[in-house]
Amino acid sequence: MKLSEIIKDVEYDVLYGTLDKEIESIAYHSEKIEKKAVFFAIDGHKEHGTSYISEGIRNGIEAVVLGGEAYYIDRDQCAKHNVTVIHVSDVRKALAKSASRMYDEPSKKMLVIGVTGTKGKTTVTYMIRQILEAAGIKTGLIGTIYSGFEGNFTFSEMTTPQSLDIQRLMGQMYENGCKAVVMEVSSQGVMHKRVECVDFDIGVFTNISPDHIGEGEHKSFDEYLSWKSRFFDMCSKAVINADDERWQKVVVNENLEKRIFYGLSEECQFVAKDIKLRSERGILGTEFRLESKKPCGDDSSRDIILNLPGEFNVYNSLAAIATCKGLGIPWEYIIETLTRVKIPGRAELVEGFCFPVIVDYAHNGIALESLLLSLRKYNPNRIILVFGCGGNRDRNRRYDMGRVAANLADFVIVTSDNPRMEPPEEIIRDIMSVMNYDIIRVIEIADRRSAIQRALEEGRQGDIVVIAGKGHENYQIIKKDTIYFDDREVVMDFAISRGKEHL
Repeated sequence: MKLSEIIKDVEYDVLYGTLDKEIESIAYHSEKIEKKAVFFAIDGHKEHGTSYISEGIRNGIEAVVLGGEAYYIDRDQCAKHNVTVIHVSDVRKALAKSASRMYDEPSKKMLVIGVTGTKGKTTVTYMIRQILEAAGIKTGLIGTIYSGFEGNFTFSEMTTPQSLDIQRLMGQMYENGCKAVVMEVSSQGVMHKRVECVDFDIGVFTNISPDHIGEGEHKSFDEYLSWKSRFFDMCSKAVINADDERWQKVVVNENLEKRIFYGLSEECQFVAKDIKLRSERGILGTEFRLESKKPCGDDSSRDIILNLPGEFNVYNSLAAIATCKGLGIPWEYIIETLTRVKIPGRAELVEGFCFPVIVDYAHNGIALESLLLSLRKYNPNRIILVFGCGGNRDRNRRYDMGRVAANLADFVIVTSDNPRMEPPEEIIRDIMSVMNYDIIRVIEIADRRSAIQRALEEGRQGDIVVIAGKGHENYQIIKKDTIYFDDREVVMDFAISRGKEHL
């Protein structure tokens, strides 16, 4: 494609060179540059993208797009290598528009569903995708754990990828027969223009509470709310958790074609009633009576059996139900899928014991509190909790998680998470500094494998063992090394090694 065609929808100034060039790829990362590429010099957390222009030229780029008022470019180097230099006011927005053109605007050819909120994004996207697939609609997924489509999934590096990666993924999905794509939309994804030029048919709002506030994230909760709300300006329809007291501050777009509400209140089109918690030997689940009302529902009621624990998963399933019924998906596909749905590392039950063992991604105070409060409603003899906190991250998370653990667990083992460049013992010391030892039993085991094994040895019938913080992650980051480590595999290996005494 000609460079002039790629940047057709962008306002730009050519500082040097010509637009009459064939471009075969787009790049924003210096390590992913190929020959005949146009390089977009976006800002990173630590360095400006212009720092990598020289490296890009050595790798054979044909053009560079840069933005902002203050920039530096070596014109002699560009002239020597015949590199076109283009200036734009917003390089991230230009990247999104150019990527959409490069891949022939794939989001306009498929049904696109975006899910946003503080908690529940991953679970809701998995539920929606699995329901659509059951109904015969090939559906792509973009999210925190995996991105791709059936037979072609890869681990994700971030919740909402950069705009170029989104457009490339959607282009691949469309070419491989996908009719729909469901994706997690983070506030950072909106703020950094990653979802710019994505044609969202439906936006789903799960809930919102203070999170992602601090260095490198949002300056305040109000800013966080504002970026969440801007997502719905990109949507045609909205599916909304009416029980969240702040939903009206998030879904503020008055031009939406339709709003579909779900929750526990009678005003919703999809209402959960008579919620019951199911607890069998080593298994936790939920069931409820669903009432659906016209125009999106059908003025009927039916029983929903959910293969996941906790009231928060009732809300997640309601979001998926409301979305899929709004699309006209038959009930049989919805009901059957929810009885068997499983989400990696999200309240994931690892079987093999006479007591439930749950692996969950809860890595801050809000998520851990929600999880433990839900599990408390199953009236366990004890909640045995294993958790740690990541290094080189906001220290307040350590104190928040420590307080929640002290208030809601009975036996706590504080361990290592992803310590990165910090000594694990210092992180553990921060966590334990806010815990009340007079109320609960707390011990420290820095080695995560040993900590998990100790919790499983302690567990008895009637207890619930919770391993929190890493969920689906299959690694630990220790200093500069990334080491393979999967909480779920550690649990299963222990069950096998101990044989039938825990079965």
